[in-house]
Amino acid sequence: AERLGITEEEFDKVKKEIQAEGREKRKEEREMGYATDDCTSSYDMESGQGKITGISQTEPKSPEEIIKILNIDTTQWKLSQYWNKQMSDHWRISALITKLKNDDTAHIEQLLENWKQKKFTPVKRIESKGKKDVCAILSLQDIHFGKQGNETIDKDFEETIMDLVERAHASHNLKKIYYVVGGDLMNMDSWAGTTTSGTPLDNCSTATDAYMQAFDAIQWSINWLKQFCDELQIVYIPGNHDRLSSFHLAHALSKCFKDDNIIWDIVYLERKVFVYGDNFFAFEHGDVNTKNSLMLYSMEYPKEWGNTLYRTLYTGHLHHKKKIEYKTAEENTGFMLKILPSLSRTDYWHYHNKFVGSRRSGVLSLHTPNKGEICELTYSPE
Repeated sequence: AERLGITEEEFDKVKKEIQAEGREKRKEEREMGYATDDCTSSYDMESGQGKITGISQTEPKSPEEIIKILNIDTTQWKLSQYWNKQMSDHWRISALITKLKNDDTAHIEQLLENWKQKKFTPVKRIESKGKKDVCAILSLQDIHFGKQGNETIDKDFEETIMDLVERAHASHNLKKIYYVVGGDLMNMDSWAGTTTSGTPLDNCSTATDAYMQAFDAIQWSINWLKQFCDELQIVYIPGNHDRLSSFHLAHALSKCFKDDNIIWDIVYLERKVFVYGDNFFAFEHGDVNTKNSLMLYSMEYPKEWGNTLYRTLYTGHLHHKKKIEYKTAEENTGFMLKILPSLSRTDYWHYHNKFVGSRRSGVLSLHTPNKGEICELTYSPE
């Protein structure tokens, strides 16, 4: 009564009315042959299944009758199987029920209702006249928004981009920036907090919270980057943790900006190639075998391969920095595999498997149109 803000007398009156309604309902059910008071139930939350048993004075003839007799909440469970057994003076009913999957529509509606888009002040191109023209490669894969330990990864992300781009802009004229979005941007790809393939993960937030944090961070970065270059090329690359959710994020972001100097490549492809002068830039996540990359890219993109001299494949996935230069008969073939580091912190899975010790950092590479890579900048937030 105190919690409801009413007197004890009023509470007793309401309680008696509710009890009376319950008795009347059970009386009606018994008159129809139902006896719901005798139901027993058990649930296995891991498998999402349960079993309910009950007693009826008459034989049920339909699933609808079973649902009513056993009082199954059809908003949470569905009737999978049922069977009846006739006893001396009643029928014993047993049913298997399965937990319904989350209503994605309701989650999405709640997500959109609570999300507030950041407001950005329009920015203008910051001139850098008299400096050498270059293009920059900025591929910060494996951020893993929502991963255990990454609660403030958005701050490290912003700090890294600002440091790398400001240093590059101070010494060169950035004609173009290739900016890779995706590649395990988020740690999970399902409401249940798993990867695309269903692997359980160590998460620090829900899938929706991780999505919103990632969206705000990438939206900020695009708006900030476009003031330092003539042309900003967004390259979407899927990762093994977020193949679907990162595509949705990239597609949504492409609708947020109206700028002729921002080029969007959000097509779902696991390997992408771009040509800048004599440079051949290939991008993929790196979760698939890269040992045959030289042969693969020369076959898949023969025209681009043949028209360029400096060929680089940028990947992530392994969370550490590594370079592999391919040679034939001691001569450089002009193909470099660059595995880039990650800003992500170590979670329990990486700790358990002894994948520790790599320096958390981000890398930005500068390329001239006709001399290949001339500079590599690195920044670590630690």
